[in-house]
Amino acid sequence: MRRSADVIGAVELASVLVNLLLYPVLRLLPAFAAGSLGAEVRDLVLYLIVFALPVAAAARYSGMRADDLLGRGRPSGTVYLMTIGLTLGWSYAASWLATGMEAFLHQFGLTEPQDVFVMPDGGAALAVRFVAVALVPPVVEELCYRGFYLSLSVRAMGTWGAIVLTSIAFWLAHYSVEILPLAFGFGLIGGYIRRRYGSLLPSMCGHFAVNGTYLLLNLGWEAGARTGTALALAVSLLELLLGAAGVTLFVREGCLRDIWNGTFGHRAALTAGEQTRTVLTSAPALLSLLVSLYFILRNLEAL
Repeated sequence: MRRSADVIGAVELASVLVNLLLYPVLRLLPAFAAGSLGAEVRDLVLYLIVFALPVAAAARYSGMRADDLLGRGRPSGTVYLMTIGLTLGWSYAASWLATGMEAFLHQFGLTEPQDVFVMPDGGAALAVRFVAVALVPPVVEELCYRGFYLSLSVRAMGTWGAIVLTSIAFWLAHYSVEILPLAFGFGLIGGYIRRRYGSLLPSMCGHFAVNGTYLLLNLGWEAGARTGTALALAVSLLELLLGAAGVTLFVREGCLRDIWNGTFGHRAALTAGEQTRTVLTSAPALLSLLVSLYFILRNLEAL
């Protein structure tokens, strides 16, 4: 278990280090205008270098093959629909929880800066933005968190321990308090689907649905308040309907029963408290946690 915590912590730290090392290089590049094709391509390449390369190198070092990350299961279409429904439904619920967390921060005079959406300048820039937001992160991040990290830690920590650990790591990597409900909840859903059905593809599709919806809504608001409002209402209704379908299929598939009676996954030899202490006594994992908390706190601003 200590080894899995060491590897996860080291990979997260490597991503931060690569980002810092690239900073002087970025200053030598042309100053692309926000939303331009050059800026979109630059951001996509940086994401792949900063995040995908450390993960790929660590997975190769750990001896994991593509099948180990993706899984060998062949889920039915029902599983894909269930996963997309659960993730979109949770995305809707998480948006309300995030609003509550925002109000909680306001009680202490704090806020998180809102992401500023810059409209891509032209069709080519929009296509790159779509790839960078809706396609690449679902593949890369699922291979990392629900593929590499989960497979690495599940034997030592048990199924649920590994799912919770990777869900926390997924949230911390976003450096945001308000994204906690969405990121952690999505981690639980994706981790469960990966372990129960032996495939990473359904959670990739769910991730794509969430990121694609985010991009679509922002494009709608850029088109005008009337278009944005109408699109937001339509998307909310769709998320509620698909969420209800996802929960229904979750029950029909016997997933709730398997969780309730304890037949899903396998238990770890260590208790939850012992697992927590082991993770927190891993130097790379502890340092990675402190770095993430530093960036989370740094993102908070006074009202």
